[in-house]
Amino acid sequence: MTVYNLGTTNVTVTSFTSSAREFLVGGTIPVTIAPAKWANFTVTFDPDTARAFTGTVTVTFDSLPSQKVTLNGTGTSSSAIATLNHSSLTFASQPLGTISPSQPLTITNTGTTAFKVTGVTVTNPFSQTGFSGTSTKVSPGASLTMQVSYFPTAIGPANGSILIVYDSLPNAGVSLSGTGAAATALGVSTYPTLPSATQSAAYQADLTATAGTPPYTWSLASGSTLPSGLSLSSAGIISGTLASTVTTGSYTFTAKAKDSKSVTASAALTLPVYAATGSKCNTISFNASDGSGPLVPINDLGTGYYLGAEEGGLYANGSNVRPASHDASGVSLAQGIQPLDGNGNPSPTGKYAFIAIGESIAQQPFFEFTALAHADPSVNTNLVIVNGATGGATASLLALPNNNFWNVIMNDYLPNAGVTAKQVVAAWVNDVNGGPSGTFPSDMTKLQGNFESIAQNLLTKFPNIKIAYFSTINYTGYSNGLKNLSNEPYSYETGFAVKNAIQDQINGNANLNFDPSKGPVLAPWIAWGPYYWANGMLPSSDGLVWTCQDLQNDGTHPSDPVGRVKVSTQLLNFLKTDDTSSIWFLAP
Repeated sequence: MTVYNLGTTNVTVTSFTSSAREFLVGGTIPVTIAPAKWANFTVTFDPDTARAFTGTVTVTFDSLPSQKVTLNGTGTSSSAIATLNHSSLTFASQPLGTISPSQPLTITNTGTTAFKVTGVTVTNPFSQTGFSGTSTKVSPGASLTMQVSYFPTAIGPANGSILIVYDSLPNAGVSLSGTGAAATALGVSTYPTLPSATQSAAYQADLTATAGTPPYTWSLASGSTLPSGLSLSSAGIISGTLASTVTTGSYTFTAKAKDSKSVTASAALTLPVYAATGSKCNTISFNASDGSGPLVPINDLGTGYYLGAEEGGLYANGSNVRPASHDASGVSLAQGIQPLDGNGNPSPTGKYAFIAIGESIAQQPFFEFTALAHADPSVNTNLVIVNGATGGATASLLALPNNNFWNVIMNDYLPNAGVTAKQVVAAWVNDVNGGPSGTFPSDMTKLQGNFESIAQNLLTKFPNIKIAYFSTINYTGYSNGLKNLSNEPYSYETGFAVKNAIQDQINGNANLNFDPSKGPVLAPWIAWGPYYWANGMLPSSDGLVWTCQDLQNDGTHPSDPVGRVKVSTQLLNFLKTDDTSSIWFLAP
């Protein structure tokens, strides 16, 4: 564990206090740390039983408030053995609006002592039944069987994963894949579990149908009702504000779609209702300041303009497709990624690292991503995933090559992961500047410059890095009027700062050159990673929404686990399918 002094005066660490005897901290106490310096301490985990442990260490300072560090560890058992009957499940050619036949996933205890399954996380559009969400004991010789299903939400391939958490064994995972096919008959294509609602707050969900002969007319089936305060329009929009009498829980109803030829289809849908989070849960969408209506995700804006100043599309000319020449360069660099030793030399026994860069909006969901990816058997075993993001590491600070946050990465995160800076080959960057202000587009000029400086710093810190993917923050309208971390429309506008930084490289700006044939190399090849901003509960073209329950009580950071899983799923799917990442992210 490393304690950094990010201030301007000396600070002394006077003591450590552990809340659990299984976690011990060692090192010289007291120790005085000068500004921009750090001190390293060892943390040991000494479990006495085979189960999961959680504890805290309180760090006490002479002139600052104490700080707590959360510690987690799992005491493993050598006599309990969990065996999965599948490492991957594939669902092929499932028509939209239909759920696939289920496939069994069985966990068998082939050891001599019992273990418990304490958690199962399944990413959409896949689901499971059989594990209820409570800890389930599996005795020697016994099994736990889950039924896994696939409900396609789009035509084409889909990827997912299952993360299985045990009490006394390492996590395990199963890789999922499916293919959505065009429907041959009218069907309700809305995912069976609707976006979550919040007590006494505004709500919206858009129902969708497929095949048949549009337009569709919607209604509730006879005997079905919605939670009080909500109604279903004939256009298929559930909207309103939940009455104060609506309690938490899951509400099931049947919706019916009728096409223009009076053919009907129906589906049972579930609407989960949760307690208020403390953020501004009524801000379920955000409008542009020019009166043009709700903000449109950049990848849906196309050749339209935001405030008449910036054209949509992740890339130039309203396109979401990476320019062919830029893509070819990225593929060529990806093909050159190979295992490296600690000095950065090619080695058949070496490793290569993928690192997250940014502040807490990247750090927190990347914890979930790391857990999913580590347990996913389709991920390349040479790959080491490093969470290099840190709370407070804003873009303006990471733009400075000598900022102490880079020291945290170099002297803490990388060594703890067992790799060196010379083994880092790719990065995911997701950052903002806290408390933004100003008028678009000038309010994003500084952030764009920060991103370009971060790209340069990546190459300086990680001399073998080839590729960096940039994403932007999620919808944060639920924080407006509550917190000034990164409110709307600034979170939305961040996308244009990313777009223009990437475009500068595509246009050949020397400060971002990655091609040695064109001059000094000053940055890795950069491109968009997953873009997952959506306007609250107004679905983007791929159906993505952000509910109040997807975020913490500050309305900004993805909630644990739902919001973090949402971000992780986007990143995991991107890395598995993009032609510049699947080469090195997936096993051969």
